[in-house]
Amino acid sequence: MKKKWKLILGAVLGFFILSVLVFEATRPLNAELLTVQKEDIAKTFRENGLVRAEKETLIYSLYGGKISGIHVKEGDKVKAGDLLVSMDSQELRYQVQQLEAELRSIKAQKDLQELTIDLETKKLLYEAGVISHKEYEEAENTINSDYYPALISAVQAQINQLNYQISQRNAVSPVDGIVAEIQIKDGMVVPPAAPLLTVLSGDKYKVETYVLTEDAASLEPETEVRLIQDKKSGDVIFPGTVEHIAPSAVELLSTLGLAEQRLKVTINPQIPEGLVLKPGYALDVEFTLDKQEDQLVVPKTVIFPYNDGQAVWVVQDGKAQIRPVVKGFENDRKVAITEGLKEGDFVILNPKLEGLKEGKKIKGL
Repeated sequence: MKKKWKLILGAVLGFFILSVLVFEATRPLNAELLTVQKEDIAKTFRENGLVRAEKETLIYSLYGGKISGIHVKEGDKVKAGDLLVSMDSQELRYQVQQLEAELRSIKAQKDLQELTIDLETKKLLYEAGVISHKEYEEAENTINSDYYPALISAVQAQINQLNYQISQRNAVSPVDGIVAEIQIKDGMVVPPAAPLLTVLSGDKYKVETYVLTEDAASLEPETEVRLIQDKKSGDVIFPGTVEHIAPSAVELLSTLGLAEQRLKVTINPQIPEGLVLKPGYALDVEFTLDKQEDQLVVPKTVIFPYNDGQAVWVVQDGKAQIRPVVKGFENDRKVAITEGLKEGDFVILNPKLEGLKEGKKIKGL
């Protein structure tokens, strides 16, 4: 009796297992599908770009000294001629006072000499025969000498130079614009030609980026680019055109610390209405090296090696099928298929999907 029940249970268990196996074999496999369509495919590369004002004027100190006053702050609007930075000039003023005193002393000596040597009186005495012609000539030469005029001219030149330095110690704005990047603090002592601040001017913005020399060879003015601003709500993409390519390269370090030769490329952006951009904002600049239109394009990840060639998994009549293909134009992510696919075919996006085999029923997602 027990043996009979064991046989019955074994048969039921075997039937159940067989049913499961049949179910699993006939159950459709869920797979994410791509509908093959024609689209454009391009070889592109991206570089980091930076928004700049149309014109950036860096204000320098003409002479070194102590900063005695900063009369603007970043973001202030200024007019041409507005005072931006003052530098202490008290020491120069002391030097001017000293030279002015010296100048007065020289002029006083000259006046005293003219009083001591009364040339008109000497002339009358000479004509009267009281003094000799030589004595009169010596008096005349002394009065008309260049000695005092030369001293006066030299000291006056020093005074003028110091006054010019005083007038140039205060930095004024050369243009109408907005103050940016103040690089000094009140009381700081700066050397000659030290950068003080920047004034941004102009109504337009430009985008600057640095391109590898081997990539820049394919660029020229008016080349169209795509500008991408990364935002939490989604990337904002808008067009731009190459305005200028630098005539010579500079050496810059890559993110890996490797020296690279790059050319500065200036972009004229077509900023969409409502998009906020300011100098210093970062953008991605996408350049197109080559482009083909109306191609049957699939992701590179769907292609796998097959019989000394390449193939993709397609769904035909609801079942998985290997389809050999021939690749054409490609970029980093996608490839054009020249043979093996037609518009409207369904391609399985994951060629390594577990359980995938030819003839397997497929349920598209």
